[in-house]
Amino acid sequence: MTATVVQTAPVGLQPPSTGARPARPTPTRLWLIMAALIAAVLALLAVTAASFIQARSQADTVNSRARTAAQAGDLYFALADLDSEAARLVLLGDGDFQSSAGAYDGNQLSALIAYNDRTAQVDSDLQALAADGASATAIVSEVTQYRSIADAAIGLDEFPGAPAGQPLATAIGFYARATTMMQDVALPAAAQLRDETAAEASQAADSAHTWAIVGLIGTLVLGVLAVLVLVRAQRRLTVLFRRTLNPTLFAATVVTVALLIGAAAGLGSTAQDASDSGSRLAAYLQVVVTRADSYDADGTAVRSVLMPDAFGNAQLGPGETLINKDLGRLGSAGSGATALWSHASHNPVDDFQSILTAVQQNDTAKALTIETGTARGDAAFDFYDYDQSLQTLGTQRLADFQAAASGLSSDVSPWLYWPWILAGATLLLISLAVRPRLAEYR
Repeated sequence: MTATVVQTAPVGLQPPSTGARPARPTPTRLWLIMAALIAAVLALLAVTAASFIQARSQADTVNSRARTAAQAGDLYFALADLDSEAARLVLLGDGDFQSSAGAYDGNQLSALIAYNDRTAQVDSDLQALAADGASATAIVSEVTQYRSIADAAIGLDEFPGAPAGQPLATAIGFYARATTMMQDVALPAAAQLRDETAAEASQAADSAHTWAIVGLIGTLVLGVLAVLVLVRAQRRLTVLFRRTLNPTLFAATVVTVALLIGAAAGLGSTAQDASDSGSRLAAYLQVVVTRADSYDADGTAVRSVLMPDAFGNAQLGPGETLINKDLGRLGSAGSGATALWSHASHNPVDDFQSILTAVQQNDTAKALTIETGTARGDAAFDFYDYDQSLQTLGTQRLADFQAAASGLSSDVSPWLYWPWILAGATLLLISLAVRPRLAEYR
């Protein structure tokens, strides 16, 4: 039987047991370092690119919805005044009044010009809304029917001719049908379209602001992390290869810092411009609402003269209160319009009240003169003066909104491609920094 001899080292010569794991080969360390660097840069790229893409999408929505809201608001004014001018034309008949032949020819001509202008404006607004993809089919249908009936009412009164202030009962009946369609369907539909698109624009501005803030926070966190990883990698390579500096990796760090600072500045500006866009849009739309309520009051006044049985007891009070609230919301910038509305020597409030009083007193001549006149102290002139002040304010506020919206787009547009360029350059530099070190082990 053969014995097996096992040789053992002397006890004193046994190697010490440290329990430490064997160190990874240097190429493996380099691959891990490069993977960490790439992951940090890609994470930074993802959050910056996504933030700017979303902000751009919301900025486009802000512009398109705001444009539609403004167009719908303009359509409301045009429709409301179209109805008022139709009522004036029916009311004025052929321009004669009792024994005074042609006494209101000038007023009739002014109303006819305004009616035709508003008709063209309505067509333009509806075409613009259709081009923007707005759902205005119902409005188009109602407006088409309205014109047909209103034109018939005007034609009945003008030919062979009815005296001013004494419209034919048939003409009044046709106009009553037309204005019912306008007041109950077309105008509410235009107001609803305006309010819905305005809400969408405001929500888009809020979303753009939110995305910019979230993106800014993410960019700062991931950007600082990426820079720290790059600095740590630089120190690690210094230890592994006993070299003071890796110039290519240093360049990658500089590019990453540029990406961090640039994207953070761009997102900060985007957030500010998005906030400004939302607030300035709201300020502009307040003017739009004020004008809409004012046109409603103007229409009530003219219809009270044409159809005193239906509107003769109408009071300006509720409308005046609403408009005063609207003007108050305009702030100090609306002080000029406020003065023209009720505090000037000749103003729409006094004119409308005089018209309603004259109607209630059956003084047709006075009501007709104030309502259809085009001189200072007449409703048409004073309301035009007041409306012009609102238009001026609206134009200024619209320009302010457009400037903020343009700034939002300008902030976002360059950063739709700069993150990719800078991140791509960083990844290339990282590859160039590590590759020579890996080549040393082939």
